[in-house]
Amino acid sequence: MGLFDFFRKSSSSGPAEQERMLSRHTERVMDKRSLSPDRFQSIEYLCKLGTEDAWRALLPRYNFTVDPSITDREEKNYIFEAIAQAGDSAVEPVKEFLLKTTAVNWPLKMLQKLLSEEAFAAVLLKILAAEDTVYQKNPERKIQAIISLEGIADARVAGVVGRFLEDASEDTRFHAARTLLALKSADVAAPLAALLARDDSMRVRTTIVDGLVEGAYAIPAEHREKVSGLLGRLPNGPFRITPDGVIARA
Repeated sequence: MGLFDFFRKSSSSGPAEQERMLSRHTERVMDKRSLSPDRFQSIEYLCKLGTEDAWRALLPRYNFTVDPSITDREEKNYIFEAIAQAGDSAVEPVKEFLLKTTAVNWPLKMLQKLLSEEAFAAVLLKILAAEDTVYQKNPERKIQAIISLEGIADARVAGVVGRFLEDASEDTRFHAARTLLALKSADVAAPLAALLARDDSMRVRTTIVDGLVEGAYAIPAEHREKVSGLLGRLPNGPFRITPDGVIARA
C-alpha cells in the first residue's frame, strides 16, 4: 500500500464518513419501500456497529410494519436479539424510545433483558410516576408498565400502582388490581375492597374477589355491607362474608 493509499483509507473511515454511513443506513431502515434484502443489510450494519446512535436509528423500525408479515417479524426479531445482547450501550436509547413510542411491548422486553429486576422495576415505576389517571386516548404505556410489574417483589410497587385503581380506564384498573394481588400482601385488601365496592366492571369485580378469597384477606368494616350486596351477582360465586370480614366461597 502506497502512502497516498494509506491516507485515502484513513480519511474514508473518519468521523465524517462514519456519520454519512450511519445516515445512509438509518434512512434505508426507515424506508418501507426499500427492498427487503437492502433494508436488512442496513439493519445488520447498524446492529454490528452497536453504538448508542445505531440503536437510536434502529428502534423506530418498531413503529411501522412491512409486507409480508414474516419479513416484518424477522427484521424486528433480529433487532431485538441484537439489542438484548448489547449491554449498557442500548439501555439509554431503549429508555428514550419507550417514552415516545406506542409500540411499548418491544422496548419493555428489551429492558427486561438488559437490566436486573430491581433496575427494570425502577424504570417502570418512574414511567408510572409520570402518568396520570385521567382519560387517555391510548393508555397502553402505563398499562404495559403495570403488567410488567406483576410478580416483581418490590416494596414500592403497591404505592405507585395503587394510584391506578382510580384510573379512568377500566383496563388500567383491572391490571392494577391484578398487579397488587400478585404482591400476596394483606396490605392491598383495603384499596381493593374500596374499588370492589364502587366499580361497575364485572371483570374488575370478579378478579378482586377471586384474589381476596385466595389470600383470605379481611376487608375493612366500612365496605362490607356494599360488598356483601354485590357478591350474589358475581358469576364466579357463590360467596359469603365471614364474621371476621373475609370473603369465602359459600
